[in-house]
Amino acid sequence: MGHARNYVSFDIIRRIMTDYFGYDVRQVMNITDIDDKIIRKSNETGQHFLEISRHFENEFIQDLRALGCQLPDTIVRVSEYVPEIVKYIEKIIENGYAYESKGSVYFDVVKFNQNEKHTYGKLEPTSVNDLEKIAAGLAEGEGVLS
Repeated sequence: MGHARNYVSFDIIRRIMTDYFGYDVRQVMNITDIDDKIIRKSNETGQHFLEISRHFENEFIQDLRALGCQLPDTIVRVSEYVPEIVKYIEKIIENGYAYESKGSVYFDVVKFNQNEKHTYGKLEPTSVNDLEKIAAGLAEGEGVLS
């Protein structure tokens, strides 16, 4: 079931908040429709990256329906916010917490941690030095274009 657990869990929480507590909940879901893996597949197949992304997005929505999950009220896609993301990354570089190298941008964890106001990995501290997770991410294709 893997990632489906996350979506089912959020669906249950959403239903409790709306149906039991009566809250007006608006669920917004992000779809990462452009990343290194998708660009690589686009280059290999000659298909436009959005064609590839929409295929898998549609399968994902069908899976949510099959699980009985309510669909989100709004879906936002990374490809729809590229200018804002670029601006955000430029600000991170300007603040000294990221740097550009060979056409890619890297977050400087050491520099970020040197600031007493910041703690890298605050939300998931057990993963900070988890080399298996890092290797798994690389094996899945994160950073394959670098």
